[in-house]
Amino acid sequence: MRNTVKAVDQYSTFDFSNDIYLIEVKSRKKKYDPWLIEKHKVDANIEASSSTGHQVLYVTEYQEFAYIWNITRLLAEGYDFGWCNKNMPMTTEFSRRQWVSKQVGYVYEKDCKTVKLY
Repeated sequence: MRNTVKAVDQYSTFDFSNDIYLIEVKSRKKKYDPWLIEKHKVDANIEASSSTGHQVLYVTEYQEFAYIWNITRLLAEGYDFGWCNKNMPMTTEFSRRQWVSKQVGYVYEKDCKTVKLY
């Protein structure tokens, strides 16, 4: 994507942005379907985009592919993320193994655009 820049704030709820999108990227070592998405990040990115007119993309990278969901469009279409509470590690850092309840949902590959990266 043209003119895409990395988020300045390391604690930002999105990783990249351009003139059209706020983009959250996850890189995974295992393939899933459905893929997990955190509700607080969806809510925060939708809120951030509401004042700028950006759309929110959720991108999961696995091996040679990027799976891309337009969260703004899915919400407008009434997508069922299946929000639920799940006990998960507080962070992905292995040194911090504190477990917390997180509200998460699911996005399916049938609802994304798949792009071969290499």
